[in-house]
Amino acid sequence: MAEDKCRQLIRPSALRALLSRHGIRLRGGLGQHFLVDGNILSHIVAAIRDTGGKRAVEVGAGVGTLTCALAPHLERLWAVEVDPRLIPILREQVAPWPQVEVLQADFLDLSLARFGEDLLVVGNLPYQITSPVLLKLIREREAVAWGVFLVQREVGEKLAAPPGPRASRLGVHLRAYYELELLRRVPRTAFYPPPEVESLLIRLRKLPRPLISSPPATFEATLKLVFSGRRKSLRRVLRTLLPRKDVEALLLDLKIDPLLRGEALDIPELDELARELEERGVFKS
Repeated sequence: MAEDKCRQLIRPSALRALLSRHGIRLRGGLGQHFLVDGNILSHIVAAIRDTGGKRAVEVGAGVGTLTCALAPHLERLWAVEVDPRLIPILREQVAPWPQVEVLQADFLDLSLARFGEDLLVVGNLPYQITSPVLLKLIREREAVAWGVFLVQREVGEKLAAPPGPRASRLGVHLRAYYELELLRRVPRTAFYPPPEVESLLIRLRKLPRPLISSPPATFEATLKLVFSGRRKSLRRVLRTLLPRKDVEALLLDLKIDPLLRGEALDIPELDELARELEERGVFKS
């Protein structure tokens, strides 16, 4: 009965009527595009159930469409929503499940450690906060075991891109700590109102151990450095921090072509570079 009530939210007409009754007009600035496709919802739930996670934090719970679908499969679920106008609707929808706690808050301001360990973090991410959310998972990874998200298709594809022109700083950073799966493309029509671009369902699994051995802060600073000059060679980028002769010697020792651009390096090469920069004290404040 409760599930049936919530599944009505995937009908655009029912969702429009609900928002209208509460006098709510959606705000594009908050990236409010709600899922209205039952097939996609089922795929998301399956992807989450396959993780075996029992404690989850949902980013941007909205009116509770995904929240309600997940609740029967979890021991504890924190539904985080930043828009105070949606909180009454969300609380009404999840009322049948005592294991769900609604939090009116900005997810980016919350400490994930407060929710415990081995967390599953899920959400239909507003496009403008995708990068900050994923960076938060990297920096607070001690608390996070899994992530399942809907993201902009282009962003998801760049996250998975190998070394080369399409590689992204965030993608390299993320895959140093998490295994990344691209599960399914999601059309614009799966949302109300439809966004301008397609989405992608992705899943993250924290690796048993990171792919890097350099200090996390140094690796992050190294990525920021080499990706800051995407049109510049490594030689030119490194010269902003080191004397020319030191740059030539460093790249020779690492057997890295000085004319390569930073995005052409794979994770082991970037890790080696980060370790060498750490030894030279380049990023010390």
